[in-house]
Amino acid sequence: MTNRITFRFERLWQILTVALLIVFSPKLLLAQIPDSVVNKSVTVTRDYQPMITDVGKVITTPKIVEPSVDKSKPVYSNITTPLSIDYNIHTLSAEELLQSKKPANEGFLRLGVGFPLNSLADFMYPILNNERDRLDVSLHHLGAFGDKKHSKTVASVMYNHLFKKFDLYAGVTGSHDYFNYYGRPFASLEPFIMADVAGLDRFGQTLYRFSENNTISLYSLSGLPLNNTHWRIGVTVGGRSLPLADNLIFDASLNYRLLNRVNGKTSENQVHLKGLFEVPFDLNRLGMDVDIYNFNYLGAEASYLTFPNTYSVIKLNPYYKLVGDNWFLRLGAKTGISIGKAGQLFSPSADVSGQWNVLPEYLALYGGVTGDLTVNSWYNTYDENRYLSSFVRIKDTYTPVDAYLGVKVSPVHSLLFDVYGQYKIISNQYFYINKPYDKIEGATADMPRSFDKVFHNRFDVVYSQANRASIGFRAAWDFKNQINIYAKGAHHFWNVKDEAKAWHLPSWDMNLGANIKVGNDIAVNTQFYFQDGRYAKLSDVEGTLMKPVFDWNIGGSYAYREWMSLFLRVNNILNKKYEFYKGYEVQGINGMVGAAFSF
Repeated sequence: MTNRITFRFERLWQILTVALLIVFSPKLLLAQIPDSVVNKSVTVTRDYQPMITDVGKVITTPKIVEPSVDKSKPVYSNITTPLSIDYNIHTLSAEELLQSKKPANEGFLRLGVGFPLNSLADFMYPILNNERDRLDVSLHHLGAFGDKKHSKTVASVMYNHLFKKFDLYAGVTGSHDYFNYYGRPFASLEPFIMADVAGLDRFGQTLYRFSENNTISLYSLSGLPLNNTHWRIGVTVGGRSLPLADNLIFDASLNYRLLNRVNGKTSENQVHLKGLFEVPFDLNRLGMDVDIYNFNYLGAEASYLTFPNTYSVIKLNPYYKLVGDNWFLRLGAKTGISIGKAGQLFSPSADVSGQWNVLPEYLALYGGVTGDLTVNSWYNTYDENRYLSSFVRIKDTYTPVDAYLGVKVSPVHSLLFDVYGQYKIISNQYFYINKPYDKIEGATADMPRSFDKVFHNRFDVVYSQANRASIGFRAAWDFKNQINIYAKGAHHFWNVKDEAKAWHLPSWDMNLGANIKVGNDIAVNTQFYFQDGRYAKLSDVEGTLMKPVFDWNIGGSYAYREWMSLFLRVNNILNKKYEFYKGYEVQGINGMVGAAFSF
């Protein structure tokens, strides 16, 4: 028995040693998991499917097919987690489109224009496409040019080569993100136009404190850049084992990402080394995920950041996966190591998850106890809130416990229900708040008392330990690929230690939708979003309740020819003027028309 245990430990050590060599070998700094884009009513795929992770899901899509549905039994994923309910309402939503099936070697062009003045453009074309090589170029643009300006354009070039035993890929992407700070500031609870108040001589020179030793006049505060531009560049090279690999399965990549803020003249440079591997271990599999990040912040405002200018993170996730005919169990652990005085040194958590298909065609139970250290780079954070104060880089979020339990039921074919409960312990949850400025005592005697504290239209963050309990559901029904109806939602119970509320985060979040095909040429779709229970932190202790989100959208498309489709989209039909962040009101009702071409 002792010899057998010794042999097992020696074998485990050998496997881990080989795995680390694989992850760090320059010859294998490669890989990308094949991916596809599902845009509610259509599924977009590509041969080999190499994807640049930082393109924001803009990948070449010359081939568009209808989503397939397994008619024999529901398909249960090996890795199942509860519905992620984050902020999902966007002022510039992507458009829906039904396009007839086209050969994979054809290009794709889509153009749209809307009122108020919105614009849409997509272009994808495979320059090279054969059994071994694929070279694609793509361009995506979506913009709004009224008083609420936001325009984002992304371009990418992607290449992959299929070797005998693995797939090599590389890609370059760049994006231009322009927007204006159109949100209203607040004096106490009342919104006001800062330029009008600051234009009065007796008020404009009023001094406000924004840090312990720094002050700024209201006039200077109103003149801060009224717009900004973010440039992003991403370079990726990677490789992965082929899908039929039986022994060593690997997926490794080396990524460089740059974000540059034009106003502020500060940039984030990120190098991310990512590796995943699995090897056979008895009749099961042993694996490890490795992520290594290195950040450098350079530029005029780098010295003012609430974050170290140089920072590194190492994340290790060894695991052992057991798989049966109708079940799987993953046993592992996660460890985050932060280097750079920006958080605690070690961030450990469990990584245990499993699923049992009790009645494979009808019923499955799943659950897990896991956690994570989430790296909050500018590159990702500015997609969540581009109106963040220029001096803020959010600390990485440590979730030591994320426990969940759920059940999936499929009473009949093509009908699936999923109900779950979840409990998270987050040691340093961040919350967005309107950045406060306190008036210096003795300044401008006739200034209204409501101006003792001003809340700007840039956002700061506060941190607190928080516990979140959630109950959620998902449901989907498909009828012969002609009618698809889905619904998902969750209710969250927040317990925030150091703050009165979970600022700007909803307690209710729901999303309903349907897609219907009429014959082979016409498709219509609708979506409805609802959020409530969001609070903004202004002057009062308990916060200010924000208006609920009611956002109803409809769309339709018509395949006029095999190579041409026309589409129509109307967003926010109810013309609700809710705010997605305090002071930032969404567009009212808006529409878009356009056409798509295959060539």
